[in-house]
Amino acid sequence: MWQILFSARVDATPSTSTLWAVRLDWPAGDHEFGCPRDDEASARRELDRVRSFWSRGPMRPRLRLVRISRHDFDLHATARRGCKAPDCP
Repeated sequence: MWQILFSARVDATPSTSTLWAVRLDWPAGDHEFGCPRDDEASARRELDRVRSFWSRGPMRPRLRLVRISRHDFDLHATARRGCKAPDCP
């Protein structure tokens, strides 16, 4: 299930360099991004779906919707696992 959150449902030919994503803030202070979407409406639906998923378990990250560049999203997915930088979106 968790890998589904990182599946990209965005245009193959990006019209913009930013997208909407769900940010998950963990109690240890690190964060990650999932559910990239091109439009805010579909991103809000994903936020509701992710919130529903995490509400049933003992681990409950803080969830919010953010605008993030495609580059930063890809960077977090590969090289910035466990990122605690305060300047991330």
